[in-house]
Amino acid sequence: MTISIRTGLTGLILSSLLVISGCSDSSSSNEALTDDEISAQTPGTETTDGTGTLDDTETTDGSGTLDDSETLDGSETIGDDQVADGGSPSDDTLPNSTEGDFDASGGDDDSPTAVETASLAGPSIQDTSRSAGPPSTPSDLTLLLSSENWLEFSWAPSSDDQAVVAYEIYRDGSLIATVQDSDYEHDKRSWLSTTFIDCNYTRYVDCIGDRVPVPGASYSYTVAAVDNEELRSEQSAPAVFTFEEYESSTPDLAGYELKFEDEFEGNSLDIAKWKTVLPWGPDRIINAETQYFVNIFGADPIDYSPFEFTGTTMKITGKQTPSELLEAANNQPYLSGVITTSDNFEMTYGYVEMSAKLAGGKGLLSTFYLFNQDYLKNKPEIDIAEYVGERPDKSYQTYHYYDSNRIRVENQINGEKHSSPTMETVMGTDLSAGFHEYSVSWEPELVVWYIDGQEVRRMTGVRVSDEPMNIIAHLVVGSSWIGEPEADVLPAEFEIDYIRAWQKPQ
Repeated sequence: MTISIRTGLTGLILSSLLVISGCSDSSSSNEALTDDEISAQTPGTETTDGTGTLDDTETTDGSGTLDDSETLDGSETIGDDQVADGGSPSDDTLPNSTEGDFDASGGDDDSPTAVETASLAGPSIQDTSRSAGPPSTPSDLTLLLSSENWLEFSWAPSSDDQAVVAYEIYRDGSLIATVQDSDYEHDKRSWLSTTFIDCNYTRYVDCIGDRVPVPGASYSYTVAAVDNEELRSEQSAPAVFTFEEYESSTPDLAGYELKFEDEFEGNSLDIAKWKTVLPWGPDRIINAETQYFVNIFGADPIDYSPFEFTGTTMKITGKQTPSELLEAANNQPYLSGVITTSDNFEMTYGYVEMSAKLAGGKGLLSTFYLFNQDYLKNKPEIDIAEYVGERPDKSYQTYHYYDSNRIRVENQINGEKHSSPTMETVMGTDLSAGFHEYSVSWEPELVVWYIDGQEVRRMTGVRVSDEPMNIIAHLVVGSSWIGEPEADVLPAEFEIDYIRAWQKPQ
């Protein structure tokens, strides 16, 4: 297998628009949407067969970058009245808290770090009592997350008699990026949270050549502030951060206990283990997806079950909606299914594994991930396997979290969203042709992803979530990102042999 960095044509288009860019002060107007939203309603801007134009930040062949707020499992945040499938609703749907510094989750994971607490007033502090001159020096560089080819860190903002308008990022003494405000959502998030991802290859294409980090290597970082009079602060005290490297490990379950399992050997889903609806219900259309998740355990389910049992496996089947069921299926053209342990089983730390044969073909997305069902809170998410059916030998791993209480609008309670680069693993074999094991080990400050029992990704850091999460799997059929399914791929099957979870005794 090979591990690849995802860049391509659309990234080259973006390179002229970046604000966070290698030694660049250019600006980006790639996105002018409300917080944590993408535009999933702009037809004519994207094709999925390579014959037309793509949107500003996305390709569909695995060679480019994702759109502004999207993850491969459909867990992206989207428009004003939409909710992410497996992820969170847009911030416009959230209730207001009573205090701007309300700790939404109550868990340690979203308690503010010292750096974040210093930044709650914004990305810079205007201090009119300061004498004229350059801004104060940024301080307290803090490593948040590290993987083998990217890492994220934050810093305490500067104060100035005018206004800080940018931060310059230096690695080993060379300017590698400028962080400043922008209409592009990912620039804005970095600016508001005074954070930077070195080598964010999902969103930008400046991390090439000598900029590509060496796994296991350490680099010295400094940050300088620039104000609106183009005065620069001194560079911060250097901080040395180390990229992770693979350990070629296999799962070690010594000392763990099996806490959850379903071998799918019966003839129906176990209602004591699974729900068949996401927290926001079956009737909300999300991410311009075109399937309807049939809630077979609902009060008045439609006359179709997407779940088929073979005696040893369970298949989630996606198919075209019969005309007589269209109205009941919210006029969605396809039917499919989701299983979630919401309300039945949740875990904080442990090891989770699924054996499955994923659905191949254009317009299909098989997903397996951990997610906090209380999506009004911190909303951590670990994407274990994300499989785009028209990319047969690739699987994707991504991590999402919200920082503490940093806010961009009054009474927003969930903080700023952070997403790792979407990490692509090339397996060299068609994953839809047979069963494979997809798993993750999640422990304090550590996440390790495995495929067929071999480590493929590793991430460490203080921002590894400690929030309880549920297990979710589903089959998306058609969306603004993966495109329309072709007729010859339907009915499509996402076949699961088992799902198991282990934890260490408390």
